[in-house]
Amino acid sequence: MGGNAGSSQRTGILLILLFLLPILSTVQAEGGGVLIDVASYGAEDHASTEDENVTITLELHETAGFSANVSLNLRVETLEGVLLSNQTNAVPELTPYEQRNVSATFVGLPYGYSLLTAEVVGDVGGNTSTHVSSITRTMQRLRPLTVSLGGIGSVVPEGVDENGTSTTNLSLHDGDHVRVEFPIINQGDINWSGGVVLTVENDGQTVVNAVENISVEASSSSLVTVQPLLQLAEGDVSWWVNLTGDLGDEPGTHALNGTWVVGPPPLPLLNGELASNAEDVQAGQTLDVTLEVWNNGTVPFSGRFVCFENGAEVLNSTVSTLPAGASTNRSFERSAKPMTLECEALGDRLDPASNFPVNLSVEMPSAVFESAGSTSPSLNGGPWHRGDTLSANMLLRNTGSLDGRIRLVLSTGTTVASGDWLDLKQGAAGEVAAALQLLNAGEQSIAWTLESDNGLVSGAQTGASNVAVKEQQSVEVSISDVNITAGQGVEFAVSVSLDEGRDRDVRLQVGYETGDSTVFLQENDLLLQQGDHRYTYAFGSINADRIVAQVAPIDWLIGPGRLDASASIPDETTLFWIEFEPTTNPLRPLEGDAVDVRLTLRQSGPYQGLTGEVWILDSQRTSLAKLQSPSWDGRSGVDITVPITWPQGSNVELEALWLVDGTTVSAQTTYISGEVPTESNDPLPVAAIVWGLVAGVGLSLVLRLQARRGIQPTAKKKTTSKSKPVEPQREEKREIGCPECDRRLRVPVSYSGTVGCPDCGHKFGVEPEAPPVEEREEEDDAVVLSEPDEVEPVKIEIGCPECEQTLRIPSGYEGSVRCPACTHVFKSHEGLRQTG
Repeated sequence: MGGNAGSSQRTGILLILLFLLPILSTVQAEGGGVLIDVASYGAEDHASTEDENVTITLELHETAGFSANVSLNLRVETLEGVLLSNQTNAVPELTPYEQRNVSATFVGLPYGYSLLTAEVVGDVGGNTSTHVSSITRTMQRLRPLTVSLGGIGSVVPEGVDENGTSTTNLSLHDGDHVRVEFPIINQGDINWSGGVVLTVENDGQTVVNAVENISVEASSSSLVTVQPLLQLAEGDVSWWVNLTGDLGDEPGTHALNGTWVVGPPPLPLLNGELASNAEDVQAGQTLDVTLEVWNNGTVPFSGRFVCFENGAEVLNSTVSTLPAGASTNRSFERSAKPMTLECEALGDRLDPASNFPVNLSVEMPSAVFESAGSTSPSLNGGPWHRGDTLSANMLLRNTGSLDGRIRLVLSTGTTVASGDWLDLKQGAAGEVAAALQLLNAGEQSIAWTLESDNGLVSGAQTGASNVAVKEQQSVEVSISDVNITAGQGVEFAVSVSLDEGRDRDVRLQVGYETGDSTVFLQENDLLLQQGDHRYTYAFGSINADRIVAQVAPIDWLIGPGRLDASASIPDETTLFWIEFEPTTNPLRPLEGDAVDVRLTLRQSGPYQGLTGEVWILDSQRTSLAKLQSPSWDGRSGVDITVPITWPQGSNVELEALWLVDGTTVSAQTTYISGEVPTESNDPLPVAAIVWGLVAGVGLSLVLRLQARRGIQPTAKKKTTSKSKPVEPQREEKREIGCPECDRRLRVPVSYSGTVGCPDCGHKFGVEPEAPPVEEREEEDDAVVLSEPDEVEPVKIEIGCPECEQTLRIPSGYEGSVRCPACTHVFKSHEGLRQTG
């Protein structure tokens, strides 16, 4: 029952299929056939494009003669068949045998190569050689322009010489030229053409190099080489690289900058070693030291080796050339003691790998000197002037295990002074000292050093102190107030002046000159303080031409200036007097008028340049004016004008007082005052005026004649109670002979008293001699006095005991004599006398 039912169902289905089969065959036979015309396909195989989406055209041909419905499937695949894009475009129904141009767009093309496939789906015909239902083409999507530089490390400098030949060094060195290489990379599928600018800066120099017309193929790189015209100096090199031209829109490295280090030039590489025989010697013995040096560099060394012992130079050896790979040694000796030796190589620059300076420490038992007070020497003797001696001292103690010796050394500039050695036993203390002469003025640095040849100095061994050194002090000597008196003979004063500064010891010698000989009668060692010092002397009666004085320093350096002085011995006393001018200005002043009174100051005898106060007094002894007398300027008379206020009175008596040379000189005169005018109707008194003028002219003539007569003042002059009598006229002298030695002496004719002979010292009395009677022919005639010729004293010749120089001195002189040739001072009786 069940099997019959299943069989019936299968029979039914079969009958239905048999019914439908004719119907389906009819429909299939009536459908169109659409294919792609191969020749119309708009994409060439292996074509290229820059776009992500590609649009092409193709023709669809209906080849069956029926209407057809199709769609166009567009696929993008990799060369390996990976589907990247798939889209289907509907196509309107094609009529029988229709040829339709269709535009199709492939989307999502990757960079590089890909497969583009167009396939007809639907009423598709059979493929032929010219028409296909599916067509595939290979297409390249070009990568855009992407040009860039490499990283900073890709910019490579290379040291070259001036000819461009590589130095083969891995780094740049002072003196090298440089060649720079760097790549330009084109990561796109488009060729690039452009340029590059390289800027290099070193040691203040900047060089810019521009390279044009550089071409880089697609997907390739190019190496650019630039050699700037620049010689490198040690230090840093800054550089910049910039691409120029069309660089596209894609990002990339278009500029780079950085820094290179330029090392020193090839340098000598020195390695040194110090060695000694310290283990074989004791303190105070000879220590042998050897310096051995190797040049392990690539270039020779020229210079010198300098070694120091505790900072003091002990070796300075010049090396002309130490070739690369060679060695040399230097030996020197020292006094054995604990010390530190250090050697330096000076001259050519060394490679930093050199081990200079090299050191050696020497240890052994010895004396050890330590400060027992101040840690630096005490400086004594200030304040200092140029040429002074600075002394220094320092207290030290020997705390070492052996006896030793030490000394103090002072120096300034090139001047060095070493003190005496001080021997100190173990545990003993003592003082070292040294003295240094200061030869320059200004701020001076005084360096000090403690030196020991068999001991160690603990603590400060050297130091320096600044001291102010003034210019040299000068001494000036002068002679003044030379005078001859009856009681003391020749009197004078010697002034000695010392510049500002410290006290000084000098030797002052005072004497006189006669003929060609100099005789010093006194010699004194003086301690001068700064300022002026005055010493007075009285030599008695001497036969001399000039007084002389000289000064000399005692153990110090004197400054510039004259150290001697001389002054003439006057023949007679200088006389001073004063005169009034006979008229005033105005001629007839009234009371209260401003009036000028003229005075004439005069001197006779030995010329002196003395000045003093001048007073004008009226009859009531009231001071009308006070002033200082002017300088003489080598003249024997000077005029001065004194302004006063005219006092009361018709006849005004004026007195002039002049304080000069310790005395008061005076003069008096009377002037006529004018009358106060009054109104009157009387006629002009012509007769009175005429007689007044005649009287005035006569008085004026008399006064002028008296003023012109010799050197004595007018009759109206009289001395005050404070002044000595003034005798301006020179007193006549006469000759007398010494009863002992016949020396001729000149004394005033009116002198009465005792006379001392300067040659033999004998004293005898003289009486005054009556003056000769003057005969006047006329009142205005000058008086002419004749004097007998002076008899020259007898002189003898003596010989200097030192140099046998012949000197001439008075025959009776028994004092000291100075030789003008050798300056030796001796007593007159010590020389060999010969009759002159």
